[in-house]
Amino acid sequence: MAVSCEQATRWTDAWIDGELDPSAALLVEDHLAGCACCRAEADMIRKLKRGLGALREDCAPTALRFRITAALDACERDQEADRSAAARKKHARNFALAGAALAGVVLANGLKARSGAPATMTTAGMLPVVEDIAERHARELPVEVSNSDPAAVTQWFRGKMDIPVRPVLFRGMTARLVGARISNVQNQMAAALTYDVDGRRMTVFMFDNARMPRFAETTAVVHGRPVYTTSAHGYTVTFTEQQGIGYAIASDLPPQECARIVAHAEMR
Repeated sequence: MAVSCEQATRWTDAWIDGELDPSAALLVEDHLAGCACCRAEADMIRKLKRGLGALREDCAPTALRFRITAALDACERDQEADRSAAARKKHARNFALAGAALAGVVLANGLKARSGAPATMTTAGMLPVVEDIAERHARELPVEVSNSDPAAVTQWFRGKMDIPVRPVLFRGMTARLVGARISNVQNQMAAALTYDVDGRRMTVFMFDNARMPRFAETTAVVHGRPVYTTSAHGYTVTFTEQQGIGYAIASDLPPQECARIVAHAEMR
C-alpha cells in the first residue's frame, strides 16, 4: 500500500517524533524515499524541531516562577535581617537591581542567539513587540472583512495599506482564512488576518518590516527566511520576513506545532 503526498505530510510530524506504529512508519519512509519534495519538507521540519527543542510550552513560565520565587525569598530574608529605615532603603535598591537582572535572565533563556549575527536589535527592545502581538491576538476583535477568499481579502486591503496584503496560504494542513481587519504593531499600521486551524484561532500580522526593529536572534531558517519564535502571555509568537514585509504569527499552539505551520506557509 502506497501513501499520497497529502497523507505523508499529515504523518510526517508523528514519524519524526517516533509516534507512528511500525507499519505506518514504513509507509512514510517508502514514500519519502521516492518523493524528493516530501523528503525535503521532512528534513526542514526535522531541523525546525531541532532548533525549537529548547522552547517547550511550559519551560519559560516554569523558569520565570522559580526566579520570581527566589527573588521574593531573598527579599523576605533581607527584611527579617534588618528592619531599620536605612536597611529598607538599601534593600529596595538591591531588589530593583535583582529585578533588572531577573528580567535579563528570563529574556536570555527565551532567545537563541545566532553566531555572528549583527546586533541590530537589543533584547530590551524585543519584548514590547512580542507582548504587543500577543495582546492584540488575545483581544479577538471582530474582523472588518469576513471572507475566506484570499483574492477578496487582498482587494479589500488595496489602498488602505502601504504594503500589498496577500493572505498567507498554508499547504498540506487545515488553516482556513476567516477574515481580516486593520490593526497595528508598535504603533505601525498592520494587517491582521484571522485563520481557523482545526478549531483554534491564529492571527497573522503583516506590516512594513523597514519600520520595525529587527531581530538579531533566529530560531531557524525556513525557505531562506530567518525565523524567530518566542512566547508571551501564554501565546506562541513567530516572526519572519519576506520581500520587506514582516509577518508575525500568533496562536495558542505549542512551538512545535508552530514550526510545522511556518514550514507550510506560502508568503507571496
